[in-house]
Amino acid sequence: MTKALTPCLLLTLLCGGLVNAGEANKEANGDGSPLFYGVSDGREQSASVLTKSPFYEDKERGWFWYEDPVFDEEPAEEEAALPPPPVQEKKIEPEQPAKPPGAKPLSAEWFRKNMEKYRDKAIDEPTQQNVSAYMYLQRVMLDKAEKFSEISQRVVMSDPVLDENSRRPIATFGAFAMDDRATKGTEKAAKKLAENAGLWFFYASTCEFCVKEVGVLKGLMNAYGFKVLPIALDGLPLSGGEFPDFTIDRGQAKKLGVETTPALFLVKPGQNGDAIQLGQGLLSGDEIIKRAITLAHQNGWLNSDEYQDTLKVKPMQVDTETLQNIDEKVMDKPNELVKTIRNNLRKQF
Repeated sequence: MTKALTPCLLLTLLCGGLVNAGEANKEANGDGSPLFYGVSDGREQSASVLTKSPFYEDKERGWFWYEDPVFDEEPAEEEAALPPPPVQEKKIEPEQPAKPPGAKPLSAEWFRKNMEKYRDKAIDEPTQQNVSAYMYLQRVMLDKAEKFSEISQRVVMSDPVLDENSRRPIATFGAFAMDDRATKGTEKAAKKLAENAGLWFFYASTCEFCVKEVGVLKGLMNAYGFKVLPIALDGLPLSGGEFPDFTIDRGQAKKLGVETTPALFLVKPGQNGDAIQLGQGLLSGDEIIKRAITLAHQNGWLNSDEYQDTLKVKPMQVDTETLQNIDEKVMDKPNELVKTIRNNLRKQF
């Protein structure tokens, strides 16, 4: 009986032990889930481990997130710092000035700059092409000059201010008439000067040209009535005995700047004793009268009408004041420029 009950007793004890172990495990787990035959199936462990996994704590990175593991390594020795490579300085080249636009082909400026080049090439390499190129360019240049000449003539003929015929007649008989008028005007002006002024004649007794000048002065005295005052620099009369009623220089020559003989001065009697130098050296009668009239007009001894009547060509010049008033704005407006100059010249008709 003892032998028969022993296996049963062992089985009972074993089952009872397992039940007690299950209760113990149930209490130990705290969730009431019995261990399977006292052996854990790993669910409780995996849940506790997974809830503490970094994936759940940092799930925003995604399922396939991967990072290399970090190994604790000793810091490597700092490598010796190598000197940086030399920096090559960039060469700063000077800024090239902008090239001015070239001359328009076949313009006047282009011909001035390039015509000689084509001519030299035709001479140095006289091929048919080079010579033809030069000859045709020359033809173009001549045609441009001819067109300019034609337009210039039209402009001059249509504008009396530019027409030289208004200053001196082109026709021969007209030119003779102008010359005759000038001759009469010169005679009239010279006689007026002879009435109001005289000539001082500085001479030296040994001067040969002074003897020649005496004849010229006598001619002016007879033609226009000039009075001549001979002044001897050396106090002696002329070798030929002309002008016996001479006077001796008393400082007039030094005051007037006489340096050579003969010397002539146009003198107007008055309180100021005005004297105008006509010249030093031998002068003809026509040259003496011409200088006397010009300088007398310049000094106000003759008015403008009296002076212009002595001229063979009518003077027409743009005055200085008008030229000074022309600025860049006027230069940029051709019509205004022409109007300004033309109006000034018209006043002199």
